[in-house]
Amino acid sequence: MAQITDYDTLSAAINSWDERTHDVDELIGLAEGEFRLYFGPNYTKETTGTLTFTAGVAAIPAGYIRPVAMSHATGGPLTQVSWDALNTYNPMGLSGIPTLYALSGSQIKTAPLHDGDLTFTYEGTLAGLSGSNATNWLITNAPQAYLSMCMSFAKAKFEDYPNAALLKSAAFQTLGDLGIQSTVAQYGKASMTIRGATP
Repeated sequence: MAQITDYDTLSAAINSWDERTHDVDELIGLAEGEFRLYFGPNYTKETTGTLTFTAGVAAIPAGYIRPVAMSHATGGPLTQVSWDALNTYNPMGLSGIPTLYALSGSQIKTAPLHDGDLTFTYEGTLAGLSGSNATNWLITNAPQAYLSMCMSFAKAKFEDYPNAALLKSAAFQTLGDLGIQSTVAQYGKASMTIRGATP
């Protein structure tokens, strides 16, 4: 069996593990509904992805809330400006290695206009998996949570409620472990200060 890394491999795993054919979109949607209840309405997570630009324009990723950083592999970090400032900076539509970027509506634009990939870090919600959005941070970091929750709903559909409850519990345990890991990583970067007399 292939490693679970995206929408297609998750879909294949659901049908393979249960040895039945399921409406995987329905199961994934139900699983993501449970995940969103668990995370709460104000939950966001910092995510890094690659955006492909054509003539200086790319689509804002699904689940986007606010930008953190944009960078070019050789040119380094870009500076965020307003859409008007970006157009004022590059009125002739010159192309090259970008130094600025702006967001408006559902688009990100660079100046100079860039063709190729840029790394975009942003805060976002849990973007749902689909044929057009194959990955998100949760399937990258904890594919077993997705599989367990989807299998839980598959079991519930056939009225196997004890196993459905066990699988749902396993999915929530994985999410809890993922939260602990994130907290440890966050505080691992912090410096500790102990109150007391200085020498």
